[in-house]
Amino acid sequence: MKKWTSWIIYLLVFALMAGCADAGSYIKDNYPLVSVDGKGKNTAKVYVAEGKDVPTTAKEIAAEDKPQEISKESADQMFLVYQDKIINIRKDPNNESDSLVEVDTVEYAKEHYDSSFLQGYITATLLQSLFGGGWFNSRGSSDYRGYTPPPTYTQRPQTPPAASKQGTTPPTTSDRKGSFGGGTAGGGTSTTPSGSVRRNDGSTPTYKKPTTGSSKPSTGSRSGSFTKRK
Repeated sequence: MKKWTSWIIYLLVFALMAGCADAGSYIKDNYPLVSVDGKGKNTAKVYVAEGKDVPTTAKEIAAEDKPQEISKESADQMFLVYQDKIINIRKDPNNESDSLVEVDTVEYAKEHYDSSFLQGYITATLLQSLFGGGWFNSRGSSDYRGYTPPPTYTQRPQTPPAASKQGTTPPTTSDRKGSFGGGTAGGGTSTTPSGSVRRNDGSTPTYKKPTTGSSKPSTGSRSGSFTKRK
């Protein structure tokens, strides 16, 4: 009998531990990280939930770790509030099928968000318990709403080069379509058989060889802004 009791207690403890997944760890394990701001207890980390809208993402995270409060369902933006963090879920402005998941520490949220903005999503009582009563009167004119990703641009197709009067197509460079600028007929420069450029006076200009170096790659494939809006 004692043996069965021990097994039951063990299973209950295991079930409780399995059901207490941390929202931050779940997000880290399931969504790609795209940007980080701050450090230590004053940090914001942004992830992307690819192919998931805001309500779906919010419900998915809340199912893993029940928040103290979850804002009203919205297709544009929702908040999940925990004792040690605030999760801001927004529709990606560059891709409506994705959601941006910003995990803010309490200190980061306290320093960046305006009280009037957050009160539109989170009850004032909970905000006061997280940030303290003085926070409501300490905010300035900033209106931070969350991480802003950089805009995406679509490269315009280039017009194919026109054929010459002789019916030949002008030569193209190795990485883009278009004719080389200047030719011997126009009194400009010519190209020697070795590939160097020769001036009209017969001299060959020299070029300083660029130095090679390496730069530290940024986190993820995006580089947006955490700057407060004025």
